[in-house]
Amino acid sequence: MKILYIWHAAVEKSYRNLFHAMAKDSEVALCTARRWFEGSRDQRFVYNVETDKNLKIYKFFTVFLNHIRSFFYPNIFKMIYILLSFKPDVVYLKEEPYSVNAFQWIFISKFFYSSARIVVESDENLNIKHPFIFRLMEKFVLKRIDGIACVPQKGIDLYRAKGYTGNIFKTFYFYNEERFKPLSRKEAFSKLNVSLNENIYFGYAGRLTEEKGIEDLLSAFLMLFKENKNICLLIAGKGDRNFENNMRDFIGMNKLEGRVKIFGALSSVDIVYFYNCLDVLIVPSHSTEWWVEQFGRVIIEAMACGVPVIGSSSGEIPIVIGRKDFIFEEKDFKGLYEIMKKFVTGTFSREKFSKELIDRAKLFSLAEANRNKLYIMQQVLKLYRKY
Repeated sequence: MKILYIWHAAVEKSYRNLFHAMAKDSEVALCTARRWFEGSRDQRFVYNVETDKNLKIYKFFTVFLNHIRSFFYPNIFKMIYILLSFKPDVVYLKEEPYSVNAFQWIFISKFFYSSARIVVESDENLNIKHPFIFRLMEKFVLKRIDGIACVPQKGIDLYRAKGYTGNIFKTFYFYNEERFKPLSRKEAFSKLNVSLNENIYFGYAGRLTEEKGIEDLLSAFLMLFKENKNICLLIAGKGDRNFENNMRDFIGMNKLEGRVKIFGALSSVDIVYFYNCLDVLIVPSHSTEWWVEQFGRVIIEAMACGVPVIGSSSGEIPIVIGRKDFIFEEKDFKGLYEIMKKFVTGTFSREKFSKELIDRAKLFSLAEANRNKLYIMQQVLKLYRKY
């Protein structure tokens, strides 16, 4: 099977492990952005022998950088050349159906190489009323694809409600099981230059923005700190500057500087050490009118390292975590405090849940994701011809 995989975020080299796995059974060509803000940091494509040696990779200059709806690749001739020279069986677009990028790839594919089957993967779980032009492009895309793969469970109902009657599949984010695994905590603390002591270490990893619920985390941590001084909070991420300043003001005002450490955005290597420093990771996301947690990749990465994850009830978080006793109602920082307290008192512990968490994380491993996506593409091909 010849797969043309289009994903702007594959500028992050760790994501490209998926295509390395795919290339063992299929011929894979990847189209991605030369530059994108991914993994909480501005990244430029860097060739990686480990993941890229068996791939054909095409890098594109991007107009409207970092705008999911509006961005596109202006080199249309390059896109046509790739389709005609590679002759894919399947074009797999990890782009939203309402995006300009999805529209241009599908328009060109249908005009210049119509024999390829097209699958779009979507993270959407909210029926947002996009501007008129984007709604038109979404209708065009949904009428011309051969299948859609939804990351959130609610995405399936969403696209049926939009009138899509074609093939819908369930898919998921993934982690690299060779990288995300339990490590020596002593080594992890040393790598991040953090002192290892008898504290309970709580953590957060992700964007530093209001909808991520970090204010709830800080409020719950403060409540707990007033009762028990042997706790620390480690934060990895980058985001809105004003929000970060407000967060630092809260930390200073409540004299938490010695107990809360902010690392900024960490690389895909250092984030493994970060998880292994923690007793528990917290994902306190808030749902808004325009965003609901779509998956939470940090959840499976932390669980693969044997780290428990406390999460809010936003979107896909409870489904991915899979334990009701680790879930609190979003925006309820007192509910979060109650669960965090159980890790301080010893009712819950990393050691108690580690094996269970590692086993659950395997459901979202790179190997499982590879099988899932190949299955989706094979099913689409079977509907139109023998393969």
